[in-house]
Amino acid sequence: MPTVPAAGTPAALAAALLDTASLTRIMPGRVRVAPVEPLRSEQRASAQELLDRIGGALGLPGPEVVGDAEELTAVELAVSRRLALRAPGAVADGEAERAARSALAAFPGPAVLVPALDGTPLRCWAAGPEDAPAVIVVSACGMPVGLTVTWLAALSTRYRVLTWESRGLFAPDDGTGLGPPPDPSLTAQSDDVLAVLDGFGIAHAHALGLCGGAVIALAAAARSDRVTSLSLWHGDYELGDEAPKTPHQHDIAALLALVACGRPQAASMHRLMSRPTALSALRPDLAHYLIHPYATPELLHRYGLLNGALMTADCRQLLDVPQPALVVTSDQDATAHPAGSAFVARHLPRAELRRLPTGDHLTAFDAGGELLTLARQFLDSVTVPDRKGT
Repeated sequence: MPTVPAAGTPAALAAALLDTASLTRIMPGRVRVAPVEPLRSEQRASAQELLDRIGGALGLPGPEVVGDAEELTAVELAVSRRLALRAPGAVADGEAERAARSALAAFPGPAVLVPALDGTPLRCWAAGPEDAPAVIVVSACGMPVGLTVTWLAALSTRYRVLTWESRGLFAPDDGTGLGPPPDPSLTAQSDDVLAVLDGFGIAHAHALGLCGGAVIALAAAARSDRVTSLSLWHGDYELGDEAPKTPHQHDIAALLALVACGRPQAASMHRLMSRPTALSALRPDLAHYLIHPYATPELLHRYGLLNGALMTADCRQLLDVPQPALVVTSDQDATAHPAGSAFVARHLPRAELRRLPTGDHLTAFDAGGELLTLARQFLDSVTVPDRKGT
C-alpha cells in the first residue's frame, strides 16, 4: 500500500488539490478555504504561498485561504475539509513542485479525452494490463472519478479497467469550461460505454454499474453484445409499480424534475443547497465528490437532465438482455431500495442475486473485501483472455 502523506505537507496538499479539482475548475470564482485551526496572519500568508505554488505546478487555480469558515459555502467547506490546511512547516526548495509531479503521476493518472459518438468530450481513464480482459466501471451520474478509485485500483491488478466521468458535467483540464449542454438521454449515456471502449481499442468488456450506472450498463448491454457480462451494484431502477422506492429515491426524483425544468429553477435550488447545512447529509470523507453535481446552478440543471433521464427510464424494458449478470444489493441500503435489485435479478434471464445483510449504498463505492471477492469470483467465471482488439 502506498504511504499516505502527513496532513498539511506539500505531498498531502498536492493530492488533496487534485482530488478536489473537479470543484475548483468549475466554480465561477476562486474557492475560499479555511484552515483546520485559526492561523496567524503570517502563517496564513505562508499557507497561501504554498497553495499557490502547488496549484501552479498542478495547473489548477489555487484556493484563497481565509481566516475562518463562517462565510464559506457548502462546496468551500467540503474543499476545506479535504485540504485539512494547517500552518506549513519548513518547505525545502523544489518540494512543492516535486509534490505536484508525484500527485500528477499517482493512480489513476491524468484523464484522457475521448469523443462520444455524438462528439461530446468524455474524461476517461484506463489502468491495468493491456492484454487482460476488460472491465468498464460505470459510476453514478455526476460523480468524480475519485469515488471509484478503490474499484479501479483493486481490479486493475488483473483486468484492463476503464471508466469515465458523466458527459457534460466535468470541465477539462485546459480551463475551457463545461462546453455546450450534451444530449442527456439514456441512449446517449449508454452509447458512451461503447465510445470509451472504442477510445481505448477494446472490443468487448464486462460492465460494472454502480447506482444509476447500473441503468446505463443495462442499457448498453441491451444495445450491444460488446458488453459481454454485467455486475449491477445497488442499482437505482425505475420499475413502475413492480418494486417500492425509498424516501430518498422519491426526494431525489422530485429535485431532479424541478431543476431540469430550467436554469431559473436550478439557480433557486442551488442557493438553498449552497448552505453549509447541505453537508450534513453527506459522508464527510466523500463530501467533496458527492457535492460536485450541486456545485453551480448550471451543473445542477444539467444533472437534473442527465440523472433524471436515468431515474425515469423504465428498466423493465431492459430486462431481456441475455448476458450473464451479478446483481448485488444490501438490506441496509436506504438510498436505492433493495427490492428493485431483487426484481431485476428475478427477470434477467441469466442473473444471480446477492443480497448482503450489511452495508449501505455508499459501501458499494468503498469496494471492501467482501464486495471485491464477489466481483472477482464473478469476473473469473465470465471473462476470458484476448478481449482486447477489434
